[in-house]
Amino acid sequence: MLKKYIMVISAGAIVIKATIYDEQFNIISKNSEKFTQYTPSNDRVEHDAMEIFEKSVRVCKQAIIEAGIGVEEILSLGITNQRSTCLVWDKTTGLPLARAITWQDSRTNPKCRELNAGTWGEKARKAMGWKVSPAYSSLSLNWYIQHVPIIKEKIETGEALFGTIDTWLIWKLTGGEKHLVSYSNASLMGSFQLRKEQWYTEFLETLGISTDIYPRVVNDSGDFGIVQADIFGCEIPIGSDIADQQAALFAVECNQRGICKIMNQAVSIIDIYIGNECIISDYGLNTVIAWNIDGNTKYALEGFDSETGSALQWLEEGIAIISDSLESEMIANEVADTGGVYFVPALAGLSVPYHDSMTRGTIFGINRGTTRAHLVRATLEGIVYRLKDILDAVEKEAWIKIDEIRVVGTDSKNDLLSQMMADILNARVDRPYLVEADSFSAAQLAGLAAGLWSFDDFKGALKIEKSFYPEISDAARQEKYVGWCEAVNRTLGWNDSRFQKGTTES
Repeated sequence: MLKKYIMVISAGAIVIKATIYDEQFNIISKNSEKFTQYTPSNDRVEHDAMEIFEKSVRVCKQAIIEAGIGVEEILSLGITNQRSTCLVWDKTTGLPLARAITWQDSRTNPKCRELNAGTWGEKARKAMGWKVSPAYSSLSLNWYIQHVPIIKEKIETGEALFGTIDTWLIWKLTGGEKHLVSYSNASLMGSFQLRKEQWYTEFLETLGISTDIYPRVVNDSGDFGIVQADIFGCEIPIGSDIADQQAALFAVECNQRGICKIMNQAVSIIDIYIGNECIISDYGLNTVIAWNIDGNTKYALEGFDSETGSALQWLEEGIAIISDSLESEMIANEVADTGGVYFVPALAGLSVPYHDSMTRGTIFGINRGTTRAHLVRATLEGIVYRLKDILDAVEKEAWIKIDEIRVVGTDSKNDLLSQMMADILNARVDRPYLVEADSFSAAQLAGLAAGLWSFDDFKGALKIEKSFYPEISDAARQEKYVGWCEAVNRTLGWNDSRFQKGTTES
């Protein structure tokens, strides 16, 4: 009797991965390849969608070979992906009409400022759950129409289609049979009304966009078509499509109010499950659709800080006092505390709840006894204080006390950072064994669609490697955070004051 396996494509921002799971949720093989990052100017980050598709196929084929299984044993394929990255392609030739514009790209900043300064800024935020930003796929599409004549022409003649990377992969794998996007991904496109669960046509019309080229929105677990037989050797149903951060939230079983997921690596992204209620934040948090399964939509609040990972990167590459991010734990443990040093890791501004792009990184409290260990430890604490800033906003917004935190990402392996999180955030911090949290969730949802598993089978599937508990008193926690708030207050608007004095930004 043939065994049954689930294969997952994880289309990240830098790497394409293929992972194969058996019926007991074990990874039996995986393969990955990096793809090219195009940065034609400081405000642009682009990807070659054909390269992404071709490498997706290649890593899948290699994973199948390394697993030593037959393609016919793969019951279903799941997809998880970087969010918001989008492209336009010719639906006849199947070729992209320009490179994909990524979520890291900021070329639409002028348009964002224009919209946010007018009535559409608030209308869009309240309808779609987050402030108008360059990550809006709809603004990238508007830019395409304005600046790439062939795209404008093909759209007008009905020869073009639009979508995010998951939509593109599904369309290519099914030979153009399915033009779809999942609810979780649609909610990050800057085009989708959360409460009405439909494309925001009024907003899109102001951008000169017709939804005729948009994909159809479907459940995150279900029927996404069939992979053509000539790609892998036989047909494979596609059973899931879920955005990477929401996938990680599902994988680590954050499905009750009061439990959240924090990813710490190049950035820190906090997702807090809030259930059926769509709460639109007034504190600068994003509201996203966590997932939609069997027509039941669940929501999450999301906080994002792009500078926390950059702070460790700066220690490594900027001033070269650590060799990699994980070495920070060993060096920081050379001292018992920061020696009164605070590092505000605002290398390019502060997000929630300060929203001050003119803030810059600052270090306070240096004295003759300060060593590199104090500075490294202060950096780790600075990351945790930023997480507390965001979680405090969540608690005010949704009246949710965060008691349990699941950590994922490369920096989650840092025990000291996890213990600091438990102490400062006053919560239990669990680190699952999962390495590929987003992939695991896509596998679960694909297996669910194929009838391999039920929700009951997921109970107990998550294994916790280590838990961290608060070890400091409330008074000590408050004293440390008061010091942090004082440091931030002295930092806010740093570049504003410099400009007012007639100096230039370095």
